[in-house]
Amino acid sequence: MKWLADENIPNSAIALLRQYGQEVFTMVELAPGAPDEQVIQIAVDRQCTLLSFDRDHGDLIFGQGVTPPPAVVYLRLYPPSSEALEKVLSSVIQLGDAVLNGQFTVVTLDGIRQRIFPVPK
Repeated sequence: MKWLADENIPNSAIALLRQYGQEVFTMVELAPGAPDEQVIQIAVDRQCTLLSFDRDHGDLIFGQGVTPPPAVVYLRLYPPSSEALEKVLSSVIQLGDAVLNGQFTVVTLDGIRQRIFPVPK
């Protein structure tokens, strides 16, 4: 899988994804400080799953009609301990592209919820 890690994703999570053999691009390296619309566009252009702690991506996609990337994984962990992050990322990786693509996936310690992206108008 290809991932775009938003700026709020810790290095430990990026390292974990790479240990699992995932290809990871980071906003810290590509365009630090970019607005959320640009983050989504970079994920679209690179055909990556966007990984973030930022709920605004959902607001942009569902509320404002911004074209979504292949998938968004919104981590909703409070606080995001390294143990919790490792647990949920392992679960998400096991889901794979087939389950994530076309979905806004919300991940909590209690489980995973998904919502299909809206049909473009």
